[in-house]
Amino acid sequence: MITHSTRSRRWPIPLTLVATTLFAALTLVGRRPSSEGIDSLATAFDDSTMAATLTAEQKLVDFQVSADETEEAVNSQIGTAGAQAGSLSLPASSEVIPAPLEHVRQSVADGVGEASTRFGGEVGKAGRFASSRVTESLLGLAQAGGLGDLKPGGLSVEWEELAISGVGGARLKAVVAYPKAGAAEATRRFPVVVLCNSWVMNWWEYAVKQQEWAAAGYVVLMYVARGWWESEGEVTAAGPLEVDDARRVLDTVETRAADWHADPSRIATAGVSYGGGLAVLTAAADSRVTAAVSLSGWGNINRALAGQGAPNLFWYEVLKLSGSPWVGMGRLSNSVSPHFRAILAGNRSEEVVGWCRTRSPEAHLQDLCGGGRATPVLLSNNAEDRLFAPDAALLYRQALHGAGCRVETMIHEGIHAMAELPGMLGFSDAVATSSPLWSRVLAFLDANLKPGAAPPPPPPPALSFQLRQPEASVFKNYVPVYLDFDSWPSPRVQPS
Repeated sequence: MITHSTRSRRWPIPLTLVATTLFAALTLVGRRPSSEGIDSLATAFDDSTMAATLTAEQKLVDFQVSADETEEAVNSQIGTAGAQAGSLSLPASSEVIPAPLEHVRQSVADGVGEASTRFGGEVGKAGRFASSRVTESLLGLAQAGGLGDLKPGGLSVEWEELAISGVGGARLKAVVAYPKAGAAEATRRFPVVVLCNSWVMNWWEYAVKQQEWAAAGYVVLMYVARGWWESEGEVTAAGPLEVDDARRVLDTVETRAADWHADPSRIATAGVSYGGGLAVLTAAADSRVTAAVSLSGWGNINRALAGQGAPNLFWYEVLKLSGSPWVGMGRLSNSVSPHFRAILAGNRSEEVVGWCRTRSPEAHLQDLCGGGRATPVLLSNNAEDRLFAPDAALLYRQALHGAGCRVETMIHEGIHAMAELPGMLGFSDAVATSSPLWSRVLAFLDANLKPGAAPPPPPPPALSFQLRQPEASVFKNYVPVYLDFDSWPSPRVQPS
């Protein structure tokens, strides 16, 4: 069956401007100090700057020594193949900076305060900082005006920010959007969607989706994985630390359920790219997750970096460089690059294989799909993705399906995360395509987290594959065409 997107067209510039203004405001406001006041901040500024200057050089020396020792130890563990390429010395964790939020007027009044309160203040305690107030106000206005994907009506949305204690006490930045509790909602409990950032991305990545879904009756918590931006710790590339951190996030959902009117028995994990892989790994590790959404994610990390024995050198360099603390977005652990190099070099030692298995959802099929769980999973990948390639995505789909999971799969035109990007910015209906992806994601969440809330839709296809269209252009809108298959492999594409 061939399906067309039927969504109406709306020019995206208003929401694009809103999003640009929002991100600029949050970048500035989120880094302001807070309610200790300007006087105390000014007094402390000179001393703290002097101290930071005096200690910076010593810290760099210490970090360099530590990084060299760590790389040497890891390389000796994984063998010569992993140690052949050059090494990169990385410093340890960074200072944590304030973050989101109530109303624009209030944000102007007290957005300059609270120097001593880092994002979320005490662990687990909600924060209503200037950036959250800006988010709540601007996205509320955008929704009232029906800009982009945000539709007028729905529930009023409240935003909070908090710090979640991860493994080893590392504080993870989190922002939650949830329906405000009016008289009609006082006794309602809403399902929960837990989102995790993509590689190098920050908390604002899903802000538009948080607003949209919270207005539709979801508690939407987005957290920044360890080692990225304000979240403490180091990036170990979706390893056990990140998965255990995610389980701590689920603990927080249970702890704060009454405050957010959340139903912790209905939780989905979701994310794009790095967040998509972690969404499925978290679902496999914790049975509290009842559905998972992986958009431009991976099933097998070895297949991504060295599929068919061909080293993916370009993406290795991109991942390594973008995670470097010298770039300023993340702090990649010194143990990661040697393992990446070992994969590229074809090292199949027990240690390297075990490292890959831990980080590959395909290695956790029994936990995710067995024992009667049959966790529903939505996969979405892109046909020109050179990191998580479409053939690997189809193998991933087959592995999940064969293990007993209920799987929906979409393959789109575009490069890595390109099908997801317009909807993340709030204009799925614009630019070069009217993408049905995010509507499909919401329908998947509704079907699995709100059963019985509406008449059940017809069963979704097992696989939807976007066809290449000659008229496609970045200079005009076009309606994408998808070829739907009720089963896969399909006899419709088998050789006769």
